[in-house]
Amino acid sequence: MFFELLRSGLYGIPIPSDRLPRHIKWKKIVDTARKNAVLGIIIESLQFLPSSLLPPSDIAVGMKRYALSLIRSNMTMDRAAAKLTERFREHGIEGVVMKGQGVARYYRIPQIRQSGDIDFYVGKDLYRNAIRIAEEYLADKSSHDDENEQHYMFWMDGVPVELHRLASKIYTPRRNRRFQKWIISRLENPEARRSIVIDNVEVSVPSYDFDAVYIFYHAWRHYIVSGIGLRQLCDWAMVLHSHYDDIDIDRLISNLHSFGMTKGWKLFGCIAVEYLGLPAAKMPLYDPSYSRKAAKTLASILEGGSFGHYSRLNAGVPGRDQGLRYALRKIRPVIVSSFNMLKEIPVEAFFMLLDRIYHGSIDCIRRANRKKR
Repeated sequence: MFFELLRSGLYGIPIPSDRLPRHIKWKKIVDTARKNAVLGIIIESLQFLPSSLLPPSDIAVGMKRYALSLIRSNMTMDRAAAKLTERFREHGIEGVVMKGQGVARYYRIPQIRQSGDIDFYVGKDLYRNAIRIAEEYLADKSSHDDENEQHYMFWMDGVPVELHRLASKIYTPRRNRRFQKWIISRLENPEARRSIVIDNVEVSVPSYDFDAVYIFYHAWRHYIVSGIGLRQLCDWAMVLHSHYDDIDIDRLISNLHSFGMTKGWKLFGCIAVEYLGLPAAKMPLYDPSYSRKAAKTLASILEGGSFGHYSRLNAGVPGRDQGLRYALRKIRPVIVSSFNMLKEIPVEAFFMLLDRIYHGSIDCIRRANRKKR
């Protein structure tokens, strides 16, 4: 029933009458939706249900409050994305808003998507200058900044912002070199980007073909390392559902092969088609032979919740600000994740393990030293 409601909210369609139950366990539905950051989508499905199946008043009131908080949050994030764009543009930097508020526009109703932070890509060449601008003009005075190999994080008007020098990375060096060239060609070339209007400001966002690959890989990478919620897979499904005809599918498939992503794509593709309701015709490389693995993967995603926060493997791991304590406690989940993926992507799993231990330790030592100062 949870997935019936999720599909109904995503696509704005009633659940077929022959699949409607006599009653709905709303508390369990809401708990699962919260853990996977898709409660807004479930709330959107209520308008298509008969009155006899609507949630009881106490749960309904909580859902209405949550819906209002989602709308307010998205308005705040829209203002922040527009402000970032304008301020950096004033200083000659045309950044690109990745995921987030741009991806929300792929949804039928953008406000139902739960927002997190703002990922703002500036690239390697402009990165240090962008940090200077952020610290001087944008960061909250009480903001605690943070930096790792991919981005600099700061708070602006109470909104977390990640200023990216790298959009992402593949752990296998040879494939990563191809991946980085592709990212630069799509994000740093004005002709390869799109623009949308957010809060009355023209904001640069990636092309549809970039988002189809990048949003998938962002979800895949987080799934391997710690976990994801269903919202990340909904984001990916909405890209393909909304703009399949605008994507060069042959080029997309060629990129997936070049980056070594086809197995993960097929695995998540089964979830998108068989559980999230994306038409099979809109899922490149859809392969039903992955259905059994997809069911196990989905169970793991539901158990761990958004970014694996509810996973037993991650339980008890201290916050990232705990420096070496975090690194030492996080090593076990990283090792387990790597071994879980050895059968599917052995080379990538090996390099991921080395990378996560090395860079994770460096990040935690840096945090510990900053904390002492």
